Amino acid sequence: MNRAIRQHIELVERRLAALEEGPDGPAGTDRAGESEPDGVVESGPADLARRAAELRCLAAYHDAQTRNFQHERLIHLLVTLFFAAVWAGAVVALVLYLVSGAEPDGLTMPGLVALCVVLTGLEVAYIGHYYHLENNVQALYRLTTKLFEAADRAG
Repeated sequence: MNRAIRQHIELVERRLAALEEGPDGPAGTDRAGESEPDGVVESGPADLARRAAELRCLAAYHDAQTRNFQHERLIHLLVTLFFAAVWAGAVVALVLYLVSGAEPDGLTMPGLVALCVVLTGLEVAYIGHYYHLENNVQALYRLTTKLFEAADRAG
């Protein structure tokens, strides 16, 4: 999931940079790479309209992807909370078993300890994954801001 978000960010940043440069390369050059007078790139209304339309298309694609990643983040949060609740229940059961002073009856004590260890490992992994997922979704929000700023410049 994290790789998919990074790939999406790289794709949108590349396309955004290409749209900001325009079809003639970096601002101030023509197609042959020679500077135009006063560093001005001639852009007609048709070119500006095309760039604005491409920006809208890119923004719509980015919005759809951001919504998908937000949904994925919500699912991972729910799974993380579910396993935290199961882990807490296993710890409470282990503590109650220890406090009750019951005689170990074979597999109960080792089973509860094993369950707590496994659930602790799973919870640590889920929290780590959710942390990275959350940070990458925050990067998508920064990219959204860049897209809106580019759209404002395009008119």
